[in-house]
Amino acid sequence: MTSPQIPAVTALTLGVHNVQRSRDFYVTGLGFREINHVPGEIVFVQAGYGLMLALWNVESMPSEYGQVGHGELAPPLSLGHNTTSVEEVQELYTRALASGATSITAPTKRPWGGTSACVADPDGFRWDFVHNPSFSIDDDGTVTGV
Repeated sequence: MTSPQIPAVTALTLGVHNVQRSRDFYVTGLGFREINHVPGEIVFVQAGYGLMLALWNVESMPSEYGQVGHGELAPPLSLGHNTTSVEEVQELYTRALASGATSITAPTKRPWGGTSACVADPDGFRWDFVHNPSFSIDDDGTVTGV
């Protein structure tokens, strides 16, 4: 008997107001690789090993997800990118701002020993750029040091 497969996250979907603006932010601004793009509807980008980020027109999402939408507060979701250096945190923060992000927190040394910065993408989704000197990924994909 084989054991059941452990659930894995292979796609994250963000409901966006303007697919082209989001595509420009993620592909042109931050450098994600575009996988597929249906103008005005959805764009898929490579977000990591076996991981896609879908940027879907929020008005189309109810057909599959039920009622969803943006409110007055930021969506309760943060996407994180762990970096290999403090300089990379600064570089990503600067690139994000240049491609339409809003600064939430400038790169800051944190009490836990690392450095992080936070921006909001054009739809308000938060991106956390983090250098944690203890963070590592083993050859088998196991995350440690958080």
